[in-house]
Amino acid sequence: MRSTVGWGCSCRLSVLLAASVVVLPACSPDADSGTDGGGSCTTSSCSAHCIGVGRAGGHCEGDLCMCEGTPDGGGDGDADGDVGEDVSGRVTRMTGKVWSPGGIVPISGALVYFATDDPPPIPSGAYPETCIDPPSSFFVKSDPDGSFELDVLPGDYRLVVQKGQFRRVRDVTVPAGGGPVEIPFESTTLPSANGDGDTIPHIALVWALSGGDHIEDVLAKMQMGDLVGNRLSRGSEQFDLYNTSPYPPNTELLQNLSRMLEYHIIFFPCTVWFGGMDGEQLNDPTGPLADPAVLENLRSFVNAGGKIYATDMMYDIFEQPMPEYVDICGDDATLNAGDEEAWAHSETMSGWTSNGQSIDPDLTAWLEAIGVPPTSIQFRGTFVWIEGLLDAPDPGPTDPVPPKTWVTGDFVLDRGRTLPLTVTFPYGAGKVLYSTYHTVGDATGEPGHTGILPQEYVLIYLIMEIGVCQAPIF
Repeated sequence: MRSTVGWGCSCRLSVLLAASVVVLPACSPDADSGTDGGGSCTTSSCSAHCIGVGRAGGHCEGDLCMCEGTPDGGGDGDADGDVGEDVSGRVTRMTGKVWSPGGIVPISGALVYFATDDPPPIPSGAYPETCIDPPSSFFVKSDPDGSFELDVLPGDYRLVVQKGQFRRVRDVTVPAGGGPVEIPFESTTLPSANGDGDTIPHIALVWALSGGDHIEDVLAKMQMGDLVGNRLSRGSEQFDLYNTSPYPPNTELLQNLSRMLEYHIIFFPCTVWFGGMDGEQLNDPTGPLADPAVLENLRSFVNAGGKIYATDMMYDIFEQPMPEYVDICGDDATLNAGDEEAWAHSETMSGWTSNGQSIDPDLTAWLEAIGVPPTSIQFRGTFVWIEGLLDAPDPGPTDPVPPKTWVTGDFVLDRGRTLPLTVTFPYGAGKVLYSTYHTVGDATGEPGHTGILPQEYVLIYLIMEIGVCQAPIF
């Protein structure tokens, strides 16, 4: 006995029992969401609709969207269609492992699904990415070690592997026979560049002086650019650089909201301004923040769904426009006051190392899976520090949401004190991520080291995590 619920373009709800059809009372026009909006049933819209109403999936029969499986997994097989077809003996177990761009590390929590159509394109700039069910009944998220397994009906599919705005789509055939069948490494490795079936986030990065933080080198190690001497070879990057020759100055980005909105993520790595004497930066990195219009642009960018990733002495990029979330040392109302506070102490003026640990369960599980001890990480290249975070235990629907702390560590001025080292907070549809330590940090504080350090693994995890869907805050 097969029981299937269907929605058709005539807005009728039917139940198929063996060869008979029972027509139930008419539904509202809103129920016709198994069609493409023009009266024709499509596989992707039908499957998405059926999953949304608690079914295992769906398929088209003429202009009817036929939902399969039991509502929310329940039911006992009555005439209202509470039991779907038993496919347990016909599925094949598909297995694989999701890898970061460049295949350097496995990715936890990536979405993997088998679809009959291509997914809709990811918007090219900042957008409010809210969480929705995937358009397929065959989906899973990868484990901390990047592995996954999923039972799928035999057939031809589009395999979709996605984390944030990194997405790879490949053809895959699920054979009969039960499996397990391992999916090739290439099909489950997230892309390093845009291409056929490949999407990466649109990223802007504001250049830092030589002794600053050089996140671009980690991106290059993920094959988002070429490496020469363990440094990014400028001109090969799959992202946009600002504030160093021959690229545009930071003012062309920060003073132009339309340009900012072209990006999913903007990186502001730690840097300072010595009047241009370093010869690398075109403009004062925080100078534009004296302009109220720039502060409004930053708020608007994040509110629209954009992501900001800032490190160490670039705290003003969020503390000036959004001062309520994170309290950095020094006078919050004064530009670069945290720098002055750090330079006022001999222990912090040249940078310091915090002995830290992950306090987020998912990050901890991932670090353990890749062999990085999560409770004994030396976070190098720290100058300023966080004095406090917004405390709002029960925020209202339009109130600021307190920051989430990912990593904590001790304080060089008081080793018995524990400080937040990496935090994120939502603002509108977007998010800000800040770490007090340099993302790229070796013992000398200079860029160009070999390999990937533990704190750089944390970046790789969070650069994927910052793009994951969320509900808008206000």
